[in-house]
Amino acid sequence: MTCAWPMPRVGPTIMSVLLIVFGVGPAPAAAQSDVAFPPEVYAARRARLVEQLQGPVIVPSEYMIQHGGEKKQEPNFFYLTGVESPYAILVLAPTATGPVREMLFLPAHREFAGAQYSFQDARLLGSAWNRLIRRLEPGDEAEAATGISESYALDDFATQLQSVTANADAVFFAKESGSLYAPPGLTAPVSYRRQFEASVSDILAGRAFEDATPAIERMRVVKDAFEIDALRKAAEISADGLIEAMRRIEPGMNDREVAGIMEWAWKAGGSPRPAFPPIVASGPDAISLFTIRSENYNSVNRVMQDGDLVFIDYGAAEWAMYGSDVCRTFPVSGRFTYEQRRLYEIVLEAQEAAIAQVRPGATILDVIRAAARVYQEHGLEANEDIDRMGVEHMWGLMPSPTHYLTQGKGLTQYTAVSGLGVRDIGHHVGLEATDGRDYTTPLEPGMVFTVEPKLYAPDLDIAIMIEDVILVTEDGYENLSAKAPRTVQDIERVMGGN
Repeated sequence: MTCAWPMPRVGPTIMSVLLIVFGVGPAPAAAQSDVAFPPEVYAARRARLVEQLQGPVIVPSEYMIQHGGEKKQEPNFFYLTGVESPYAILVLAPTATGPVREMLFLPAHREFAGAQYSFQDARLLGSAWNRLIRRLEPGDEAEAATGISESYALDDFATQLQSVTANADAVFFAKESGSLYAPPGLTAPVSYRRQFEASVSDILAGRAFEDATPAIERMRVVKDAFEIDALRKAAEISADGLIEAMRRIEPGMNDREVAGIMEWAWKAGGSPRPAFPPIVASGPDAISLFTIRSENYNSVNRVMQDGDLVFIDYGAAEWAMYGSDVCRTFPVSGRFTYEQRRLYEIVLEAQEAAIAQVRPGATILDVIRAAARVYQEHGLEANEDIDRMGVEHMWGLMPSPTHYLTQGKGLTQYTAVSGLGVRDIGHHVGLEATDGRDYTTPLEPGMVFTVEPKLYAPDLDIAIMIEDVILVTEDGYENLSAKAPRTVQDIERVMGGN
């Protein structure tokens, strides 16, 4: 099989490492998906994972059919395989004397195909409208495409698993992170992944059942050259969408029309989908946090007025499964008012101060505190004092000077489900637009995260966020989304048709 994936723009040092470690030339073969990297990339990741965990590892996929192309492969599984076939399972099993056994369990020929037909006549399964596109099935072709030496039908999974783990004291399983809500007194709901995990645990009764997910997600924090190239492309296409929105926006247009303009631009640029649903809010609607607005079916639905600011956290095209997350705030009429400009330039100063801290060895707290310090220097800290301002009038400053500077606080657990967390400054970006918040280790080359200071001033109907995707490089940083205008002058120039 061949792949049209372009070789990434990397320096000679990184490329030489790729060539030495992987033995690949400039025209790699596809792993399986049309957006997969060379199979050697995934092989190296699997080897690193086994080396870290020192035991059998089970990584299930979660890819569901009948979603109209909206649901993509489970990120941890895809990160290790480059395989999109539905319900596939990866097993990695070290042996006492030989190499690690790599086993890929796949649907049998046309299994799950044509699920809307009854097929009392088995011949219908072979019809033209059930022809598979890129799905793998067990056999030589799957093994050649993925570099995984053993492939089996899904029906063989339970038997093979018991055999390959027979002498293992502990087995690692890529568990589902997070928790699902249940009303008090009720058992938490069980997802497909948790149900699968429970069944595997029963089969492996008597063995320790450890979680592999933290190790995989730590690996995902530092991107390789192929991932960086995909993230750079996603950010560039996202910037194109924002520029198109700046050029075409005008009073009287609905917020969702702006979302449609951007999505058109992305798809014209080759991105098949957005990385997350639209967050486009104008005027007073932007004061309501998007997590609350998303409860409503028409969460993006307001006619913009002259004098409004529009808050767009939807500069988020996806490329080769890698996401983006870019936000710009700009005036619907094309010109900032004095107060809009004053506050916008404070947020921009906070972002630039934060980005300037990005370098290997720095910490994310250094980045956060730099932005919070700018808010404090401009006297905005007092506006987040709830006793002084009152509940309805206090400002939202993210990051919070009170939290990070005045009180000397650090990071807290972040979880939107239970309402805990802290007003920080961003998140990692990768196979998911929000790849997590691993701020426990110093920054190192290959980390990619957003820097997104925010300001909410309810009485002024002003909400501002400026968000960019930042790559940590060997000697500093690269702003992957720098193509999207950020300064007042550049935004007004683009909106003025120049």
